[in-house]
Amino acid sequence: MANYKRDVAANRDALFGEAVGKGTGKSGTTRPAASSRSAPSQPHPKPAPRPAAPAPRPISSTASSPDDHISSFTPGPSKIFGGKISTSRNTTPLLSLLTGQAKIDKMAEAQDYRLRAQKAMTRGIFSRPDPISAANYYKRAADAYKQCGENRLERLHRIASGDCQLGQDAYASAAADYTRAAELAEGSDETLERKRQECHKLHLDAANAWASMGEKGRAAESTMKAAFGLIMGEEMGKAIHEKGLTSIEGAIESFVPDPLNRKRNYRRTGKSIYEDENAVDVEGAKRVAVELAKQNIITDAFAHETLFQVGVELIKRRHYESALYAYGAGTASLEAEGIATVSLGRAYLSETILTLAMGDTVAASQDFQQVHLQRTSYLSSRECALAEDLIRACTAMDLEALDEARSKSGPHRSAMANLDPVLRQLVGEIRVSGRAKKAGKSESKPKSAGAPRSGKEKRSTGVVSEANTQMSKASAPIPSRTQELTGAELQQSLEAGFAEMDDIIDQMGLNDEEEDDDIDLT
Repeated sequence: MANYKRDVAANRDALFGEAVGKGTGKSGTTRPAASSRSAPSQPHPKPAPRPAAPAPRPISSTASSPDDHISSFTPGPSKIFGGKISTSRNTTPLLSLLTGQAKIDKMAEAQDYRLRAQKAMTRGIFSRPDPISAANYYKRAADAYKQCGENRLERLHRIASGDCQLGQDAYASAAADYTRAAELAEGSDETLERKRQECHKLHLDAANAWASMGEKGRAAESTMKAAFGLIMGEEMGKAIHEKGLTSIEGAIESFVPDPLNRKRNYRRTGKSIYEDENAVDVEGAKRVAVELAKQNIITDAFAHETLFQVGVELIKRRHYESALYAYGAGTASLEAEGIATVSLGRAYLSETILTLAMGDTVAASQDFQQVHLQRTSYLSSRECALAEDLIRACTAMDLEALDEARSKSGPHRSAMANLDPVLRQLVGEIRVSGRAKKAGKSESKPKSAGAPRSGKEKRSTGVVSEANTQMSKASAPIPSRTQELTGAELQQSLEAGFAEMDDIIDQMGLNDEEEDDDIDLT
C-alpha cells in the first residue's frame, strides 16, 4: 500500500509539478518545507491551498473532429466518411516535410524515378513497355514528392501509377492510388469547381477498379464519395442541387437496391436501375428484380454506417425524404445480414423520428406496428420504448407527454444519448399536429378533432355546431331557478324558447312532414 501511495505521488508530481504534491497536506506522502523547520518559534503554518489543476489543452478544431457539423461549408468526402487525410490532425505533418538541401536532394530523386518510369513505358527495338515497373517508379516518385509537400506533383504521379496498375489488372493497387489522388485533390490549390470534378472523377475510377475485382462494398463506398465530391464546399444550410442529389440517391441504391428498400417511395430524383418500364408482365418483372436485388445487396461489415452517415448529412440540409430513403437502405442492409440487434433498433428509432419530423404520424405508427414490432429483439429495447412514447404523444397531440419523452432527464435519456447528435436535435424539433392538450381536459376532444371526416360528416357537424350555438344563446336569457317569475313572464319566456327551438329544427331540416300516401281500399 505504501508503494502504491509513493507511485501515485510520483505520477502526480510528474504531471502537475511538485507544488501540487506538497500542497495536499497529506502527512504520509509529503514532508514539511525547509523554511518551516528552520523557524521552530513560529506556529506550524497551515498547508498551502492546492493550486488549480492546469486546464486541459484545447483540441484543435479540424474538419475531422466531432464538431464538424458546426462548420458552415460541406467538407470533402474523405473528411465525411474517413480517409488517410481525415484520420490525422493535419493534412501533412509539418515535422516530416523536408526543407533546404534535403528537399532538393529528394526532388532530384523523384525526378530520377519519373525518368525511369518514362523509360520503362518506351518501346524499343529489343524491348516493349513494362507497365508494372513504370507503376512502381511512379509510386516511388509520388512518395518522394509527398515528403517534400508537393501536392500537385504527388497527385499527378498517383494517377499515373493507378493507370499503369489498372492496365495490368492490379485493381486493388489502382483503386488505392486513385483514392489517394482524390484525397489530395480535396486539399489542392485549384478552383472549387475543378476540385469537385477531379474528386468526383477519381473516386468513380476507384469504384470501377473495385467493381472489376468483385469488391461491391468498396465500390459502393467509392461511388458515395464521388457523389459527395459534387457538393464539396457548398453551404451547409443550402439545399443540394439536383445533380448532386441524384448522384447521392443513386449511390444509396448501389448499397441496397430499391426493390428491397421499404422507403423507396421517398426517393426524390432518378429511377431505379431495377425498374423495367417496357416489361409486359409487370408482376413477373418485379419478382425478377427482387431476386436480382438480393444478389447485389451490400451486407458487409459497417456498410450500414456509411448509409447512416449519408442520412445525417441529408438531415443537416433539411432533405428529410432523402434522409429517410438512406435510413431505409441501412435498415434493409441490417435486416438482410440477420445478426444485428442494437444497431437495428437504433435504425428503427431513426426511421420513426424522421417520419414524425415530417409530420406523418400515421405512417410512423403503421411502420412501428407492422414492421418494427415484428422484430423480437426490438420489443424489449430502450429505443422501442422511446419510439412508442413519441408516437403516442403525437397521436394524442399531447405536448407535455412529448416533452417528457424527449427530455434529457426523462425516462428515455439513455436511448436519447445513444442517438447521433443531429438526430437528438431533430427530436427536439418534432411538433404535434394541432393545439397542445391542456391539463384537466378529457382525451376524447383531441382525438375527435384529429380524426379524418368525410364531406357529409363535416356538413352535419357544422349544422349541429350552429344549432348548439343558437341553443346556448336562447338559453342565456332564461333566468335561474332561484328567481321567482310571475305567470305572464313565465309564459312569455316559454314561448320565446319554443320559437327558438322551432327555428333550430327548421334549419336542421327535421321539420319536414312527410305526406301520408292515400291508399285506395276500394
